[in-house]
Amino acid sequence: MEILQGHNKFYVNDAHGNQVAEIVYVPTGENLSIIEHTDVDESLKGQGVGKQLVAKVVEEMRAEN
Repeated sequence: MEILQGHNKFYVNDAHGNQVAEIVYVPTGENLSIIEHTDVDESLKGQGVGKQLVAKVVEEMRAEN
């Protein structure tokens, strides 16, 4: 599964290019971002996709200090 990056979001597409999971975050200051929402399609439930998306946001925020 490949996690893709968009503007203030990370997402996963299925084999047909349809988005099946996403996490959207909002930068709220120089050192803070808030996760606005996370959505994972039923077909991916229980596979840890939501946790992986949160980890990507954390990784991105740490890289940006």
